Amino acid sequence: MRRPWWVKLLVVVVLAAGLRFATTFPWLDTWTTLETADWGMLAVAGGWNLLSLSLKAWAWQLLLRAVAPVGFRTTQEATFVGAAVNSVGIAMSGEAARVHVLGKRDGIAPGAAVRSIVASRLVEAIALGVFLLGAVALTTTEHTPKLLGGGVLLLGGALALLRWLPWLRPGGGGAAALEGWSVARLAPAVGIDIASWGLQWASYHWSIAAAHTAVTPSLSCLALVLANVGGIFRLTPANIGVVQGAVVLALRPAGVAAPEALAAGVALQAVQVLPVLAIGLCLLGRSGFVALFRRRAPEPA
Repeated sequence: MRRPWWVKLLVVVVLAAGLRFATTFPWLDTWTTLETADWGMLAVAGGWNLLSLSLKAWAWQLLLRAVAPVGFRTTQEATFVGAAVNSVGIAMSGEAARVHVLGKRDGIAPGAAVRSIVASRLVEAIALGVFLLGAVALTTTEHTPKLLGGGVLLLGGALALLRWLPWLRPGGGGAAALEGWSVARLAPAVGIDIASWGLQWASYHWSIAAAHTAVTPSLSCLALVLANVGGIFRLTPANIGVVQGAVVLALRPAGVAAPEALAAGVALQAVQVLPVLAIGLCLLGRSGFVALFRRRAPEPA
């Protein structure tokens, strides 16, 4: 099947722009900034990131328990394995790994696992919205009542959405599904995810500050939002390029030069990927999940 001419033209334009950027960008300044980075702050940022991921796994377990019985350790392992797979894969590869770990360790059906993952993503989005409203309310006291009201409306609308979608209801069918999600079931998961976003924000801020850039809490929060919105479809492994672009755009209002901002983005991605990838590889080797990445040779006739 031949590709349309406009697709070929688009590929040529993208490659030409990438080549021009690679040959004209001051990479030496970026490398110099990375060499002088504060490794102690990066280590702390890595700890915040791991704790944030662990809290997300806990919130997911609370939601998953309404669909199928699952252990705390299982969801922790599945979350870190999925994050490690996302570091080297694209699209929904990490979610597929989470479904596989759930089925292998606790015998969770794929349908129930997928349903819980979708519900957890919605709850994470709700928690991010509430977290951002709370962060703005703390920085400006003028509109605090309006922001709090917006948070209540956001929670109410999300709860109505989860109740409205039959496929996402806890029981998946029967009398349990008629109840839908209740506030008592969602509140703990939302609260834990809000704390997770707070730790993620701290990880962003400390990673960027470790590169000796003039970053403020509001700018690091902006980088967090841009990176998560831009990386929804995960077009690159570990959202390479998206994270760096988010940091560069977020730091532009502070007048940070592109090489220094890019160095901060590289440091941030290293903090997010390398520790998670190491933990994920250890779990993959222990659980035997690494067999999924091996291609079996055809047996001789």
